[in-house]
Amino acid sequence: MKNGYSENVTIDEGVNPATGIRTLLHFEGDSLIIQKQWDATPYLEHVRAMRERNEGKSWGEGKEVGYIPPAFHAQIVVIKDRQERAKAVKQFFRDNPAFCAYDAYLKR
Repeated sequence: MKNGYSENVTIDEGVNPATGIRTLLHFEGDSLIIQKQWDATPYLEHVRAMRERNEGKSWGEGKEVGYIPPAFHAQIVVIKDRQERAKAVKQFFRDNPAFCAYDAYLKR
């Protein structure tokens, strides 16, 4: 007798409204593959609008530095130490410059 499923099945758990992450469960034979994905498009559009608002402003004039999507924000907000949290924010923007709305922030 054969173990596992004879057909591959995918279950879409939908999008978590708090993080924007879609979870897909793929049953392939006797294996389970968990796939998580999110659409960065709305967040990148938000950052584009932030860049437009920042146009012509200098440092200290209410510049918006960038936007951290909920999926990444959840990882940063749990860091208790203020300096370590600030380092994590800066590292996020260095690793993901498309989410940074003020390039001078990356040079500081």
